[in-house]
Amino acid sequence: MQRRAVLCLGVGLLSALVAGCSPPRAGSARSGAPDAKAADKGKKFYWVQPLKGHPVHQLTQTAFRAGCQKLGYECEVVGTDGPDIAGTVSLAEQALAKGDAAGMAIWTGNPSYNPLIEKAAKAGVPVVLPHFVAPEGSIPGVKGIISCDPEAYAKEVALRIGEAIHGTGTVAVTQGSFNTTENTVAETFKKTITEKYPQVKVLAPEEEGFDQSQAIAKGVSILQAHPDVVAAFSTTGGGPTTWAGAQKEAGRKIVSVGMDYTRVNLDLVKDGSVFAVVAQPLWDESFGAAELLDKVARGEKLPWWTKLPAPFLTKADLGPYYALLDRVEASLNR
Repeated sequence: MQRRAVLCLGVGLLSALVAGCSPPRAGSARSGAPDAKAADKGKKFYWVQPLKGHPVHQLTQTAFRAGCQKLGYECEVVGTDGPDIAGTVSLAEQALAKGDAAGMAIWTGNPSYNPLIEKAAKAGVPVVLPHFVAPEGSIPGVKGIISCDPEAYAKEVALRIGEAIHGTGTVAVTQGSFNTTENTVAETFKKTITEKYPQVKVLAPEEEGFDQSQAIAKGVSILQAHPDVVAAFSTTGGGPTTWAGAQKEAGRKIVSVGMDYTRVNLDLVKDGSVFAVVAQPLWDESFGAAELLDKVARGEKLPWWTKLPAPFLTKADLGPYYALLDRVEASLNR
């Protein structure tokens, strides 16, 4: 599963790969070797992220490494195996102390990272934030962010679920953790669906976590406690497995939507276990983080937010994504 998970690419790559273009890359990376200023021999870009072994996180790490390689930088991934923010920050501070950082991409979503970001900035190390949205100026030391718009895809999910359940019933919401992005998604989802479909009740979000068996157990407990639940929305990449497993164990069929287009998630949509997934541009934002750091190293000023799309994928939309995964898998196995 983990091997297959890292084979996912972002939406920006889809047309190029399906058309038969060469090795996968994201964004607008320039061709040729980097100039002397950008190469800065002996320096590297760091990717800071907890839960290093999570399949979705492995995808992002692979993408960032690909970006660094394309641009001529060394790359090092720093973080803990579990959801340990304090431990990840400590490891990142140790990396800063080495003095070889040309830039850092930090997977945040929590203000506990802010002191690390300020420390990096004071040390002259530029920082970009992939995936998590933040208002400009709200985190001192950040050069820019790169992600999709969580509010936009949360609104679409709300409208699509509301339509699928014909505007009635109760909807459950689960999150991988309570962080800035997932909190925003859950809040926007509830606001949108209750405005558009006032007869729909949305339950308070519950944390499903990142352990698969425990997440499924959480989903089962929600279904057992709320027999009126007709749909569920998970704001995390493990959500499709969570709700497919919960439905199976509880003997219930609901409309469920989760995040991310790993192969296992696409398979769950294909076989009808899950209604849809949101295609967060995990590859593009991670590869793009390396591109943004390279631009800063070259003295360019970044826009605050590099915004990427996140399509809503139902069974009818899967064909090109499977073709994409097959093509990337073939290229990696050469």
